[in-house]
Amino acid sequence: MGKFKDYYEVLGIPYGAHARVIEEKYWEQAHELHQEPTKKAARRLSLINEAYETLGSPYKRAAYDRRRMQQAGHDGIGRRAGVLQSFVNLVGKAFRPD
Repeated sequence: MGKFKDYYEVLGIPYGAHARVIEEKYWEQAHELHQEPTKKAARRLSLINEAYETLGSPYKRAAYDRRRMQQAGHDGIGRRAGVLQSFVNLVGKAFRPD
């Protein structure tokens, strides 16, 4: 298994950022990189696309956050946060404004 990628760091957003913040940062960075026709920009664009694909989906994000917590060594906290997040995703879905 390769090095764990911190997608929050890739997009330059804090952990737990709102979905709108994730989308805004993604489009901001993607727009800047599209103007640079270099291989380095293409690799960076690929990485932010991967980060946005994961963090932009509530289900993929929840799974990613659980893996991230396990990698950081917060197994006990990660399990409780995972259960709470699953509950919020299940019950709170109808009440979210976004």
